[in-house]
Amino acid sequence: MKSHNPRRFYLITYPRTGSNLLVRMLGLDNQPDFVSGDDRGGYIFLPTIKLMTDLGLRSKGIADWTPNEIQQVQQNYQECFDKFQEYLEAASLQRRSVIIKEHVHFLVKPTALSELVFGANNIPHEIPWALQIPESYGLEPEQSFLNQTVLPDEFLKTWSPAFLIRHPALAFPSLYRALWELETPANDEEADSLGEHCMTLRWTRALYEWYSRNLTAAESYIDGRNTWPIILDADDIMTDPDVVVRFAEIMGMDVSQLSFSWTPASVKQKKQMDPFTKRYLSTLLASGGIVQGKTAGSIDIETEAKKWCLEFGYRAGKRIERLVREAMPDYKFLKSRRLTPRPQDQETLPVVELL
Repeated sequence: MKSHNPRRFYLITYPRTGSNLLVRMLGLDNQPDFVSGDDRGGYIFLPTIKLMTDLGLRSKGIADWTPNEIQQVQQNYQECFDKFQEYLEAASLQRRSVIIKEHVHFLVKPTALSELVFGANNIPHEIPWALQIPESYGLEPEQSFLNQTVLPDEFLKTWSPAFLIRHPALAFPSLYRALWELETPANDEEADSLGEHCMTLRWTRALYEWYSRNLTAAESYIDGRNTWPIILDADDIMTDPDVVVRFAEIMGMDVSQLSFSWTPASVKQKKQMDPFTKRYLSTLLASGGIVQGKTAGSIDIETEAKKWCLEFGYRAGKRIERLVREAMPDYKFLKSRRLTPRPQDQETLPVVELL
């Protein structure tokens, strides 16, 4: 039997990219050498995001946060990380690899998120968001250029990252639709900022470029054709199983355990879920496999924008169009670097496992 060299794999996503579908396809429950946080693949810092939502902090700039609110968020971030570190240590003792899924905006400093949505004038002073990490990562943790997360460089470098992307003209209106149902804005001002902190690919591209610059040749090497960080596009995940197979092979998973069909969730299972989980997983829960018609293909933004104005109102529709168009350069940049299936006429190159 082939020995397993434990690794850490970060699946970095943003809302409505089909990440829950990918997690289902990887069959993580049936991958004995892997652990993944929970049945949705991780979301380590989701409690902090929920706290900020409950405190009403998403609808106001950080300059308007009280010192107590800032302290609560800082403390919650640290508590989530400390539990995360315990989980990683337990996995290491079991000699199992870890794959964790996280929406990129869960990791981004609240100061940076606030500046994007409300402007630089809403940043009164620098607030320390960098998390405290064990000395085993290094005695003097740093946060270098392009690292806009709460995680120090030394921690990020212990991971092999894959970034899942989806065309903004599909992801952004889908997110807005879900947020409107779950967090109906009280007024136009709240509606104008609804979801804006994560209806962008700037965080994804920044972290991708950080990894591209900071991983050594040995740390980024995969097989001579591919390197970390990896880009996965939702269209490929939904239409080409070979891409999922290739991704699983790269991570050292048992590809015989991949799943491309399943039993839809029962009424009883859905009743046990909270409203947010049930809403965001609605398509997956109702399906028995990959749902066709969810890909971007040759989607036309101008045509789609007219539909958004009809569905959400002119003001919201035009805002979504603006955000989609602003995100397109980053999306095209990332998509051009995505993982593709191995050509059928090429031999398999061995994936190198770092010791």
